[in-house]
Amino acid sequence: MPMTTRRYGDEEASEIFRLATTSSTPQQSLPGQSDGLTLAELQRIGQEAGIEPAQIAQAAASLDARGRPAPIRRSFGMPVGVSRVVELPRAPTDREWEQLITEFRTTFSAKGKASSTGSMREWSVGNLHICVEPTKNGHQLRLSTRKSDAAAFNALGILMGGMSGVMGAIGMASGHAGKALVLVSLYGGMSVASFGANLVRLPRWARERDRQMEAIAEHAVELLSEP
Repeated sequence: MPMTTRRYGDEEASEIFRLATTSSTPQQSLPGQSDGLTLAELQRIGQEAGIEPAQIAQAAASLDARGRPAPIRRSFGMPVGVSRVVELPRAPTDREWEQLITEFRTTFSAKGKASSTGSMREWSVGNLHICVEPTKNGHQLRLSTRKSDAAAFNALGILMGGMSGVMGAIGMASGHAGKALVLVSLYGGMSVASFGANLVRLPRWARERDRQMEAIAEHAVELLSEP
């Protein structure tokens, strides 16, 4: 069965032209196509803007080496899980897998645990998992992680928010408005603090993990592209 021709969306096409040149896009606007543009179409557009087809091909290969980021898992709109998948040129040898494990340990500052089952290899530490797994057409590298305490902070925020409402209602019903105000402020403040902590730290955590995964994916493809 022939492989499906790779098509690049608007953002991917713009990134390819940015990588191929010092500008973000060619001078003319990209033709809008709902199903994206093939490499040949991008090369034709690039030629019209004075960009060599080889530069476009190299930039596209560099983009593909980063892998495909999966939709970010979210809780209350905040990122709690990040993952990425990249097609590998071939399966790593034992030595190449050891080299990749060394990079994983350096990147995440953790020894982790490595395991192998058949043609599948895995390295993990906590909720972070990195796998080389067989596919229909070869092998792929899958990286995924989630922030384990994010849900706990959100649950605490919900609990404290609920307690604030309950204590406020009880205080008002008993005629102790001053005490009710103190309790509402106390529990409400704890609720805001819980959600606020996640609002500050989770986006930064997600960006850092995505950057690390992108770098690992690029290095793995580069390493396994060698003969």
